Amino acid sequence: MARETAPPTREEIESRIQQIGKYSRAVRIGLIIILTAFLLAVGVVLPANLDSPSQAIESILMPLTFVGLGTILYGIGMHLHLMHLNLVRQLQPEPTDDQRSAPDSDD
Repeated sequence: MARETAPPTREEIESRIQQIGKYSRAVRIGLIIILTAFLLAVGVVLPANLDSPSQAIESILMPLTFVGLGTILYGIGMHLHLMHLNLVRQLQPEPTDDQRSAPDSDD
């Protein structure tokens, strides 16, 4: 037996929309932190290890991995963000004919 639930209220939808921005900002901040760490590694650690090509590659390999993973996670986060926005849009109540054809109180 299927459980019937009432459609979400306007307040619930607005609450969901407000939460989306918070998660989207968190994903962007995470990517910025990863990119900053990469730039620090390239600017500070790499020049100190230029004596040997193997040391230079080793010093930059881990930051490159983190940048790649961070970019992948950013893409996943934005995809989920857009999917959630689409879900919220679908959950919004559509205006009905009753609301449009309500009698005017100008009489």
